[in-house]
Amino acid sequence: MSEEEEGGKTFIDTSMRDKKPTTVDQPEGKKRDGLYIVIIILLLLGGGYMGYVLSEKNKDLNQCTNDRQAIENEMADLNDMMYDQGLDRGEDVKKNLENMLTMYERMEGDNQAMNDSIAIQRDKIKTLMEDLEKSKGDKRHYMSKVYKLEKETETLRSIMKDYIRTIDSLNTANGVLTENLNMTLADLEKMTESRNSFQNEAEELGDKVNKGSKLNAFGFLTEGIREKGSGAYKENNRASRCTHIRSCFTLGDNAIASAGNKTVYMRVITPGGSVLSSSNSNTLKTESGQSLLYSDKKLVNYQNKAVDLCIFHELSVELEGGNYLAEIYCEGVKIGSDSFVLK
Repeated sequence: MSEEEEGGKTFIDTSMRDKKPTTVDQPEGKKRDGLYIVIIILLLLGGGYMGYVLSEKNKDLNQCTNDRQAIENEMADLNDMMYDQGLDRGEDVKKNLENMLTMYERMEGDNQAMNDSIAIQRDKIKTLMEDLEKSKGDKRHYMSKVYKLEKETETLRSIMKDYIRTIDSLNTANGVLTENLNMTLADLEKMTESRNSFQNEAEELGDKVNKGSKLNAFGFLTEGIREKGSGAYKENNRASRCTHIRSCFTLGDNAIASAGNKTVYMRVITPGGSVLSSSNSNTLKTESGQSLLYSDKKLVNYQNKAVDLCIFHELSVELEGGNYLAEIYCEGVKIGSDSFVLK
């Protein structure tokens, strides 16, 4: 009840006398508070889930970006290798195989059958690399072996493209990576065609280099000699009095020949066409694979400079008079010859 004083008089407000007091519905308010709490919790959970999903998507995107960059870098290495025309063809093939092996090792299919097939291709590449390394000892057939391995390399690359296309078709989520990879493979095809157009020219150049790397012998002096009791030697053109055949000559300088120890062989051919030799096991292999009997040999440390040497053959039979021929071989190739006469 309220009271107001005005002009010394007291007034009593009776307007609120008959109005009932308002009561609060407490149970309904509690229900609304509980609903708000549930909604807030759901919003927090939803926000947390969305943050987790976004984080996972970012990880997937970063992984795809890294994979794409790795493959693009690998393709760049292959492109650089294709530009390396005119260099050592064997090293070019070796780099091709090594790069393909790296790509095969990074491949992973969606099923065991594909993974087994990829593993077979990896083993085949390793076998080709071992075969290439072993062929380095065969100087005559090494270049043809390289050409044969190049064709097998192209076949393996074609198979690799099929695998890449298959794997990409199963992983279509990264469309940009697939497009870039296909463009790189197309460029690789063009460079391969361009490289093949130089194959004949490179083969001719390889033959010229191979021929140019052979040694040459000149300045011959081949004669019959007789050993004195003092151990000295004296020229003797009497067949029946000779104890040795001696051939002296010069190995010419050659800047592109391989340096190091080299075995030089001498074959003395009699007027009757036989070869003087102390043993039937004294044979040498020619560049063509032919086995020839030799008379004697000498080991020379060749350092690309001209070097003088003499090869002696001690006679085990009495010689007949006539025209004789001395042939000199090194690394399976006849590098010079000389004729002489014994009476």
